[in-house]
Amino acid sequence: MLRQIRSKDKSPNSNVTKLKRSKNEGNVAWCERVMQAIRAADKKNTYILLLGGSDTMAFRLRVAQSHLREDMLPSFWSEAMLLALQDDNPLQSTDAIYVPLIQPEGPAFSPRNNGVVARPLRDFDNPDCYPNIALIALPVAQSIVLNYVEKFRKSRSTLDALEHVVRWLAYAWGAGNIANPLYENYGLPSACMLETAFAAANLDITPGLESRVSCPEAIWVAARFWQSYFKEFKSGNELVGRYWTPHEYLIDEPKRNMQG
Repeated sequence: MLRQIRSKDKSPNSNVTKLKRSKNEGNVAWCERVMQAIRAADKKNTYILLLGGSDTMAFRLRVAQSHLREDMLPSFWSEAMLLALQDDNPLQSTDAIYVPLIQPEGPAFSPRNNGVVARPLRDFDNPDCYPNIALIALPVAQSIVLNYVEKFRKSRSTLDALEHVVRWLAYAWGAGNIANPLYENYGLPSACMLETAFAAANLDITPGLESRVSCPEAIWVAARFWQSYFKEFKSGNELVGRYWTPHEYLIDEPKRNMQG
């Protein structure tokens, strides 16, 4: 397994709880319900969205992150992104900022933006494509984090996200002799972008793992099991969120008769 520091907390964060997706409800509508439940008028938070896809690429990414889990089962998550909320605007018009492995054709050449892309949140609305979902509020003002994301986008000197992109694409596609990039200190690029931006804003969102190896699973583990750390470090502010994870891979481990 990958080397990581284990949290001292023995039970999951009670402020990050399940919220079932309603029948025929899309991911954007689900997020709107979550925002109504956790958004506080007196607090300036930034919101991270985790998604778990159902296609083959997502399968490869989710299995790769199993090395961060004690049970070694596939992660629920394949994507991590930042919601760029605008005052009084519905989530339908909100952008999700991330570093996709499949880079768009344009309008800008990917190296000019360090792979950072903004897409409408509604592009991720289909729960058949993204059945697993989590929305987590972090106690840092969004304007501060977005400022550091912009600096990350303009410079590849801090972390070259595209180097991570090509490593993960080679692994996911089975091209060449590429091992799991996490073992070579290459985290999933979008999670690394978030880790870098939040670290610059003085918040370590994956306290058990170094930033270059960040991934959606590491962010999830921190939100679920590092509540004491965040409460102490951020003057009593704990992470708050909701999640729904109906999509798992069937793994059958039958009981074996060990008698001779």
